[in-house]
Amino acid sequence: MPKFEQITIAIFYKLRIFTTITLFYTQGAKMKNLKMMSIINYSFLIIMNVMFYFVFRGRQASHIYDIIGITSFLVIIATFIPLHMKSDIWKLTHTKSDKLDERELALTHWALSESYGWFAIICLLILLALSLISRINICPQYTISMPLIASMIYLAHTLPGTLIIWKNGLPEKTE
Repeated sequence: MPKFEQITIAIFYKLRIFTTITLFYTQGAKMKNLKMMSIINYSFLIIMNVMFYFVFRGRQASHIYDIIGITSFLVIIATFIPLHMKSDIWKLTHTKSDKLDERELALTHWALSESYGWFAIICLLILLALSLISRINICPQYTISMPLIASMIYLAHTLPGTLIIWKNGLPEKTE
């Protein structure tokens, strides 16, 4: 078996183990686990974008980067479901303001204003990095990729809920 296939299999196996560990964290929706899942979620979002950047550059071992990038995407989905959907944070941050009580409205307003400030800083840092990359001729033809655009949309939608989890924990459900 060629060496690059052995490396690909080893990397895939290690990422599969890590995905299994990630799914273990989804068993209980405790705050510590949700905070850890948010770290895992955003870490793999960064890993996915870096891998697809290397695929864009046309490196020799692009199939390895493809596998790591796609596996990272699967880990993002595996952590998104318990982190945002099952914990009802997604529902809270995407509900119309007239359907929220005063406490939920204040919490959502704080999270949205805070997260969009951070989002603006992250976008500016990405644009600065892309500008520097093109200036020092690492990859002068690099454009903003589709995975990066999708990641920014994902970040804009999930960052408010993540801030709520980190600062206040899960809000109490009101019926």
